[in-house]
Amino acid sequence: MCSICGYFSDEKVPTRIVTDMLTKTEHRGPDAQGLYADGKILRRRKISDLESSEKARVCLGHSRLSIVGGDDAIQPFRSCDGSLSLVHNGEIYNYQELRELLSKDHRIEDEANDSEILLHLIEEIYDGNLLRTVQSVVKMLNGMYAFAVTDGDEVVIARDPIGIKPLYYVEGKRRLYFCSEQKGLYDIEGEIKRIPPGKILRANKEGISLHQGVRIERPQLDITDFDKAMSLYKDALTDAVEGMLRGLSVDKVGMIFSGGVDSVLIAKLISDFGWNLRCYCVGKKDSEDVKNAEKVAKDLGLELSVIYIDGRKVELILPEIIESIEIEGLLQVEVAVPMYLAAKAASKDGIKVMFTGQGADELFAGYWWYKEVVSEDGFLKLHNKLWEDIGLLYDDTLEREDKVTMAHSVELRVPYLDRNVVQCAMRISPRLKIRDSKDSTRKWVHRNVAARVGVPQYTAYREKDMAQSGSGVHDIVKKIAEEYFEGKKVEEVEIADKGSNYRYLDEDYGTPEMRAYMHEITEDNQCLE
Repeated sequence: MCSICGYFSDEKVPTRIVTDMLTKTEHRGPDAQGLYADGKILRRRKISDLESSEKARVCLGHSRLSIVGGDDAIQPFRSCDGSLSLVHNGEIYNYQELRELLSKDHRIEDEANDSEILLHLIEEIYDGNLLRTVQSVVKMLNGMYAFAVTDGDEVVIARDPIGIKPLYYVEGKRRLYFCSEQKGLYDIEGEIKRIPPGKILRANKEGISLHQGVRIERPQLDITDFDKAMSLYKDALTDAVEGMLRGLSVDKVGMIFSGGVDSVLIAKLISDFGWNLRCYCVGKKDSEDVKNAEKVAKDLGLELSVIYIDGRKVELILPEIIESIEIEGLLQVEVAVPMYLAAKAASKDGIKVMFTGQGADELFAGYWWYKEVVSEDGFLKLHNKLWEDIGLLYDDTLEREDKVTMAHSVELRVPYLDRNVVQCAMRISPRLKIRDSKDSTRKWVHRNVAARVGVPQYTAYREKDMAQSGSGVHDIVKKIAEEYFEGKKVEEVEIADKGSNYRYLDEDYGTPEMRAYMHEITEDNQCLE
């Protein structure tokens, strides 16, 4: 949806620090810009119009990607009594239900804007203790979010419990700087850290401190009947997709589409709701993803765009991807390729919102290594492992996917990680998800729900393949690496808790040699499209 950034300082510093952050992350929100500086708010269409020589103790910045709300819904927002100001990145899916709980005293300019409703929720509960207020409000929210709110004396910053929206900070001497992406903080002296999912960062004259916000609640493991599991899961997922479509001020949406059950199920639900949907598949012409995507899209009547790749195309975009994801690990770059190209194509088609099937494998034991957990430790340990992996999704995966899509001003929505979907799925016995240690299909409740809503059998029960493998990216990047190392063999290794990976000879792929290679191609191709 946007970029948020800002600082808190015990003495006045130039606001151009924040406008510089906005410039570096403008791709996240090119439609409008806003600035809060010690009580004054400016809203403009261009960042250059916000630049000044002013200084402030508290400064918040916002770049907007217009998805919900009217043309005048430019942040920062100010509360009715003028005491609070807020910048917000993300979407609160249950904002309409929460709006109904507000008293009639609020002056709401745009009732279709979830960010404005969020500020009024904070305002209504605010009792002078901003941290305690935010801790209360985040427990009510269902959505993906990172937001900062100030009362002029302090800044309180919160991140959603799954960690779908990234947020980073640098702690200086009596100062705090924060931004949606690390690149906005590169010129700030100090170590760049992430705000962990579900945590709240507080900065005031007393110092900087990290506090608990909202945790992912672990429900009772009480669904052991297969039909009941399918019924409840189908309803939760359908409601989540409908909620993520509700209130959008766009006329079409996109889908990251591999032709696998996870993406096809979401696409089918969106299509059933009558939305103008375009699916995007990336891969080599002979790749399994492309073949399956074309077949299932034709059978379901889905509009499909295929982006074909080859070695030259992948090598040329590697510098763009490295800059976007802010990570140089070869696996991370490899996995980012299909989504980066899909989002780039969608952006050219005017699409601002895309959906993804991320998260289903962690909810329903989709990865092959979950069989080994069952074999070695049993179903109870599998259930705990799924919770562990859900909690770690933000680390690289969700943050990477947010950045590669927002690099093209496209917001990514993740229905499988909706709060209610997670709660429902994790009430289901793992014995209904994977049969035994020899089960090569897995995700049985999930697959049966897909078949029930009309996903073809050949897709609903298609075995899991990694995105980089099914698209052909895996082989392309392997060949690029082998050519760089003058034909020497790149040994492929399987790491049980991370999936497919690479190393050169006996060294990890994150060695100086590979990092130097990544830097070299970045420099060689920086002027190429």
